[in-house]
Amino acid sequence: GDVIKFSGDALTILFEATDDYALHSSPCGSPEACVKTPLQLACLRASACCIEIHKRLHNFETGEGGMRLTLHIGVGAGNVTILRVGGVFGRWE
Repeated sequence: GDVIKFSGDALTILFEATDDYALHSSPCGSPEACVKTPLQLACLRASACCIEIHKRLHNFETGEGGMRLTLHIGVGAGNVTILRVGGVFGRWE
């Protein structure tokens, strides 16, 4: 995925829905796996990424007085419209 926005302590990451079958004969790992749509494959990739991030960073020990960081993740799917607005004082959102 591509990080498209840092929002304070949050990230917005885009996993583009592409036709993986044009690149690989078995993008789900085996020829017996059921065929998935590009959006389903993007959701699977995003979910796998979220699981790995959660395993590595949830309850992360900061090294500061026993303080631990917690992690919350949300996944959304569908069409995306990206706008670039701003310019005042050199700020772009």
